[in-house]
Amino acid sequence: MEVRLRAVGLAIGAVLLSSCATTRDTAFSNIYVADFHSDSPATCRSSDVPRSHGQAREFFSKAREVDYKTLHDNYELAPCYAEGTLVRQGKSCDWQIRAGATGSVQCAEQKLYFACDNCGDLFGATK
Repeated sequence: MEVRLRAVGLAIGAVLLSSCATTRDTAFSNIYVADFHSDSPATCRSSDVPRSHGQAREFFSKAREVDYKTLHDNYELAPCYAEGTLVRQGKSCDWQIRAGATGSVQCAEQKLYFACDNCGDLFGATK
């Protein structure tokens, strides 16, 4: 009886632990960099944003989700950005990562906003 009770306890503990271990890293997959845009080519260049699929993936794994007001009030809206696609919950979405270490993901009608305070290594001299 005691062995059986211990086995049930371990099983329940494993389930609880695995449910807590879920991170946002797994929420986005197939992150693909497609293009670069700049409204100010003289001051905001492609070297100022993540340029590889791995760097874009790293941005979204390090960045924290914020609401639009926080993004608008506390972060710079840089004039250039990388853009691409990713998969979230089985659906294809579009994303942008701006030189000011901010980003967004558009999935149908839902738009998510991100800011990264510790992503300086991904942003050239801008951040």
